[in-house]
Amino acid sequence: MSSKGSLAGRLGRIRTSRDTNKNIKPKNEFIIPLEFPWKQLKSYVSIRQGIFNSPFNDNFIRKNIPLLFPEMENRNIEDLIFYDLETTGLSGGAGTLAFLAGFGWVKNDRLIINQYFLHDFPGEIDFLLLIKELLSEDKILVSYNGKSFDHPLLRTRFLIKRLKLPLISEIDLLHTSRRLWKKRLPSCRLGIIENRILDINRVDDIPGVEVPDIYFNFLKTNRPEPLEGVFKHHLQDIKSLAILFAHMEDLWSNPDNIPKNDKTSFGKLMLFRNRLEGLELLKDSFLNKDYEAGKILSIYYKRNGEFEVAAEIWKQMWQNQKDFFQGLELAKYYEHKIKDIELALNITTLLMQKSSTSRVGEALKHRLKRLERKMNSSSKLSEP
Repeated sequence: MSSKGSLAGRLGRIRTSRDTNKNIKPKNEFIIPLEFPWKQLKSYVSIRQGIFNSPFNDNFIRKNIPLLFPEMENRNIEDLIFYDLETTGLSGGAGTLAFLAGFGWVKNDRLIINQYFLHDFPGEIDFLLLIKELLSEDKILVSYNGKSFDHPLLRTRFLIKRLKLPLISEIDLLHTSRRLWKKRLPSCRLGIIENRILDINRVDDIPGVEVPDIYFNFLKTNRPEPLEGVFKHHLQDIKSLAILFAHMEDLWSNPDNIPKNDKTSFGKLMLFRNRLEGLELLKDSFLNKDYEAGKILSIYYKRNGEFEVAAEIWKQMWQNQKDFFQGLELAKYYEHKIKDIELALNITTLLMQKSSTSRVGEALKHRLKRLERKMNSSSKLSEP
């Protein structure tokens, strides 16, 4: 088909779709149906459904077991909808729309995934209405960066088409992934999480940055073959969401299974959520010379008034690192709790020599002068 003919066909379809007064169905002679198992639902919208093994076991949600995601309290795994969009741009904005939407849910121990494909822009309203059928306020969306990108984009497209997007809560796994793995991974992109955390290795996967160009090329040529890589990439994104969610909750409810490299991040989050199992995880990490764990532990003990326990941690860290955090905490401890001004002065002097910023230097200088005054006063009192 010539480019002129293709453009004329698209313009004709757009004009037809806007003719709401004559109740004429859009012509779709230029739409090439996708191969099985795709099924064309509307003139410009097709669906493909896949059924896979569920990553969740029968005891996934048990009573009296703390949950990583509080949204799951008194909810069932079947209330979750894992979703992902492929769009015509990666930066969002009113000019960007979704052309491929996938939604997965668990039913009867199976993970069911629907993928909706928009053949051309005139069918967007049908595309959005099909999405709306899946969403209800009693469900919980699960995404990866969906709160920042996918959900706002859907909301914008619904508004433009004068539709109402149901109010629905959302769990964004990107945020939790960053809290758990940011410090030990080069990035928290889903592909990195798959490879390093879930042991998923994609083969011949299409980079996400190439997806918009593949779709625009399809609109020009009507050749669907290159789209198969996009469909495969998109399907794996949704599978990975379900696998990642199950993996996170499994580790959260079974701290003994948490890998050595992740004990500090999980322990920190558990303490933040008032789970004392986090203390044991942090202690294990500190014994293995993870001083980030020591820092978290010492702050916890200090806030709970256990200054001697905190001080022992600071001493061990100071002997090995002599970093600013433990040095300053020890100086304050010796000055205010032990009343050993000489030790506090010695540590503060060392910190002054190591300080690299003027702001820190000024604060230490102020502390040093105060300690020197106290030291002088003490010397005068001890004179005969």
